[in-house]
Amino acid sequence: MADSIEPENGSKYEDTLKKNINDLDLWDDDISDEILSSYDIDILSMPDEKPRTNKEMKVKVGIKVSSEDHGTPLERFRPGYLWVSDLTKQNWCEQQLYYSFTMSGIIEVNPVVQKVMTEGSNLHLARELAVHDTVPVKVTSNEDIWAIKVINLLNAVQGFLNGVTLAREIPIFGAPFQQDVFFVGLIDELRFDPESYNIDLLELKTKAFKSPPSKAQKSQHRLQVLLYKKLFDDLVKGNLSKTTVAKHLRLDLKRDFGEAVSLELTKHLVEFKNLDGLLDHLFQRMQCLTCVSQLHIEYVHQESKQTLYHHTEDYDDDDLSNIFEDYLKFWRGQRPVAGVDIEEAWKCQKCDFADICEWRSKKSEEYSSKNKDKMK
Repeated sequence: MADSIEPENGSKYEDTLKKNINDLDLWDDDISDEILSSYDIDILSMPDEKPRTNKEMKVKVGIKVSSEDHGTPLERFRPGYLWVSDLTKQNWCEQQLYYSFTMSGIIEVNPVVQKVMTEGSNLHLARELAVHDTVPVKVTSNEDIWAIKVINLLNAVQGFLNGVTLAREIPIFGAPFQQDVFFVGLIDELRFDPESYNIDLLELKTKAFKSPPSKAQKSQHRLQVLLYKKLFDDLVKGNLSKTTVAKHLRLDLKRDFGEAVSLELTKHLVEFKNLDGLLDHLFQRMQCLTCVSQLHIEYVHQESKQTLYHHTEDYDDDDLSNIFEDYLKFWRGQRPVAGVDIEEAWKCQKCDFADICEWRSKKSEEYSSKNKDKMK
């Protein structure tokens, strides 16, 4: 698997790529999921290494949203497209997601969560390296970066067509449900049966404790695998165009690849000068496969590497479409931000924004008012 790296100092694209590498190359699906998965009830009940006081929090709340900030959340906080993990974070708590963009200076590094995240990422990497090596490739443009993503997806697809039965860490992207919003993600694992041509999708989740995943975690993970299947199936069905890719990722499909990327392509026995031809090739190869048959979520204990739980999810296109439409209303600025319901208020226990959360204060006042009315 190819892995893009920044160009050497002095490249004429260096300044632009400092931002673009962060936006495009460092896909955060794995890390984000590990952070979210770490917030199970066991960890939430553990004390902070250094308890925070209200005074400390008030001092840190020095970062406010500028009154000059305009545009939708999609325009303000993302480079024209979303990660799949943005929706899983939104599923956890939309208000927390919003504060992570507008008041990120409040966030404190929790050593417990950091350890869980690191262990989870290490386990993901170990599984990936068991299937293939990673090869660094120097990139000189956005088009080079996306060529690497396409190569890695194409390697998995071509492998299946050649009889390979397993692929891991597979880039995926698309614009589902004709909503004119582009998504990118990273599928943990695809399993291919050469006889039936069935493809199963598996998402790996690691846990620091052996407790079963909470209802909230299952909801997140279900949403994630449903959206991965939708993106993959759309490619198989030919529901993504080069024009859509170029528009949302702001790419010049006719721009020639850099030398290192061109060399990497020849190693994979494909020779294309730009994304225009490479995407055509990808789309043609994808349509030789079948849609994802089954969705699996595997929960693995970090210390013992033992599989704790294994769930199979049923795909529901209507349900995903309804969730998708509601979540996009937030990103498009069509509705106010919303926090968690009272049943999931336990999520607030270790939230960095709990002391300044407007949603939490609003709900507290509402329930207090309701209790007073009942007592009259």
